Amino acid sequence: MTSSTSTLSPLDRPWSERIDAEELIEAAMDWHFDPSTGSPFWLDRAKGFDFDPRRDVRTIADLTLFPNIVDELRDVPIRDLIPRGYGTSYQQPIIAESGGTTGPPKRLMWMAETLEQATAWHADGLARHGAFRRGGDWLCMGPTDPHMAGHLIRATAAKFNAMCFLLDLDPRWVKRLVERGATDEIALYVEHVVDQAEWILRSQDISVFYSTPPLLDALCRRGDMVDLINERVDVIGWGGTKMDTEVRNHYQREVFPGVKFIGGYASTMIVGGIVERADGVEGESPIFDPPSPVTIFSVIDPATGVSVPYGERGQVLQHHISRGLLLPNNLERDSAIRVPHPRGTGGDSIADVQPVTQFSGKPVVEGVY
Repeated sequence: MTSSTSTLSPLDRPWSERIDAEELIEAAMDWHFDPSTGSPFWLDRAKGFDFDPRRDVRTIADLTLFPNIVDELRDVPIRDLIPRGYGTSYQQPIIAESGGTTGPPKRLMWMAETLEQATAWHADGLARHGAFRRGGDWLCMGPTDPHMAGHLIRATAAKFNAMCFLLDLDPRWVKRLVERGATDEIALYVEHVVDQAEWILRSQDISVFYSTPPLLDALCRRGDMVDLINERVDVIGWGGTKMDTEVRNHYQREVFPGVKFIGGYASTMIVGGIVERADGVEGESPIFDPPSPVTIFSVIDPATGVSVPYGERGQVLQHHISRGLLLPNNLERDSAIRVPHPRGTGGDSIADVQPVTQFSGKPVVEGVY
């Protein structure tokens, strides 16, 4: 294979490149729906379509011809998602599960190059903030296996020659506690998680600290920990649950004035983590630019499926198109403000992300992640 990325299939080019959306979609349809290369899941699912993906799906708009299949990912045999074109010589995929916010966890897999591409995109987004020069190691106060947060952040830390410390955290158990109103048990579990983070922060040279907003809030209630972070940590990355702009500004300006605060938007279904735009306006809601057209966001009116005007709020519709995974027409559980994407390759950027209150007929329970 040549080293020139211009001669590579669009499916194999780095996510950081400007890729033509229609060329990528055409290559993906040929790969995922050719009987010799497509996955058992998609080849079987296509038998019930009233359209031919290889003939009829050529544009971003055409991707909405697909049904939203994410609920089927709660129980699909995981090997059925692996495209046959990989044969039997591929590296072991990572099995990724959602946190169960909207019901039983959804499950998919990342092939090795999917993890590498997602990690490179994540690392590049962080590097644009220019706050990773001192060295030191990383701590992720968030969920690990079978969730993707730990995998992605640990792999990203390696891009900066850092080691990454992880915690023992089960967000699904916390959500169960929330659902039955067990506030005392929730408090005890959160203290258990924060205890782990405190022990690492006190004993290790941590320069980059990732946390979900609820856990960061719990940590800040330990006054000496705020002082310790301000003294030692260079960067706080947050994500997993919403953080209002007012709360973010309070943390950045009053609680951690000397620490770089960087937001992230991620979920299992969007296949990666998106770092906030580095040249955003200080004090305003962070903007998240997905690696379009590999991951495409549209901000729509869910009642009509039509994009809302720029600057207005709608629900996030997501498509992921890569060699390892096809996940089109996925309505996310978040609403956001629609923002123009800087690449101009199709799709939107998003700002002021907030969870919807109901999704798939069930209340959304965020918990600590």
